Amino acid sequence: MSLCINPVCPQPYHPNEQDRFCKSCGSQLELLGRYRVISLLSDKNGFSKVYEAYAQDTPKILKVLNEEISHDAQAVELFCQEASLLEHLNHPHIPIFEGYFQYQTRNNLVLHCIVMEKSDQPNLEEWLKQHDSLMSQAQVVDWLKKLVKQQTGTATANVVNSSQTHVNLPKPAKQSETVPLPALFAALLVSLGLLSLTALATRSPQFAFLAASTQSPQRKGTIDYFPYEAGQDSQGRIAQFNIAVLSIDYKWLVGSNFQIKYHDKVISLDVLKLKLEQESIQTIMEDPSEIISVGMATCEGNKASAERIALERSQQIQRLAKRLFSNTPSVQGYRLLNLGQFQRNNCLANQDLTAYQNSVIIIGVKKQSDNVILDEALRDRLKNKPFADFKLKDYSLGSADSFATIFSN
Repeated sequence: MSLCINPVCPQPYHPNEQDRFCKSCGSQLELLGRYRVISLLSDKNGFSKVYEAYAQDTPKILKVLNEEISHDAQAVELFCQEASLLEHLNHPHIPIFEGYFQYQTRNNLVLHCIVMEKSDQPNLEEWLKQHDSLMSQAQVVDWLKKLVKQQTGTATANVVNSSQTHVNLPKPAKQSETVPLPALFAALLVSLGLLSLTALATRSPQFAFLAASTQSPQRKGTIDYFPYEAGQDSQGRIAQFNIAVLSIDYKWLVGSNFQIKYHDKVISLDVLKLKLEQESIQTIMEDPSEIISVGMATCEGNKASAERIALERSQQIQRLAKRLFSNTPSVQGYRLLNLGQFQRNNCLANQDLTAYQNSVIIIGVKKQSDNVILDEALRDRLKNKPFADFKLKDYSLGSADSFATIFSN
């Protein structure tokens, strides 16, 4: 059995597990080419749906942000923050986080997804029964809100990462109970997703402890746009940087430094240029003074070869950018940024582990301080205000010693 997760699919169930595409709506049934969804586990919390999926013979849990709120910037940011929190939690009772990604249906709906290992950890209702119903579900949510309010961001993060296995939650009406932290977090985060739901309901800035501050995208047609955020150099001087993923539909062909893949078709950068002009990329970028073209390569051969491909890709993007922004008065210069090879241990050349590791990306610059060291400020922005699930540490040239842009008039 395969299940199509397109929320508007008229016939999502498929008895033939060999089908690659949904026969009803045409969407891919193998997400990222590896995850096949087989059943819906939960859709009751109003924030996300939880599915059971398989990667070959290994069971997984897939959590998908509800399509109705997938355009709500705060909801998307909370979802990305939850992904970041799950990645940093390390305990045998909490399922291992595998990744965040975006899945696009055949009718161009973009779904935000989290995938993690499937655990034998009981869901919240089962866990409460096993512990003599010490708390109702409403009490758990209320206690969680009180717990967050009691902590600063740092203190709360310390609680989560502590070697302690129990914490004393705020007192209920009659008594104080000591509750196993891993079991509670696993139940909340994985089974029912109540942490995101609680954060969304309370709109509390105290939930900033959930993760390093990641930036969620704004969808501009088919472009994922991340607005200007400040970065500072070692002397505290500031520049602003925005980021544009030049159409989520177009990604680099594996091993190529000039060909782009659009679904199952191979196209040239000239075709992408026409598309970007139709999307008004010049307006979207909001008057940058410089454009930085980003080159990245996935697990394509050895590191030296991949870094060469990444550099050549950045050069191709720069040629495209110069043609796109030649009549934009604010743009005074161009730079190359070669990030090198994507280097996560479980990376495969034909599968994406992050949302944008094979995408065509540019960065806009606005300098706010005189004599700002741009490379230091840019690296600070990408490290401390990363976009979506991007992480500098994933790339061979992302370290402070290797990170550098190349300027061109």
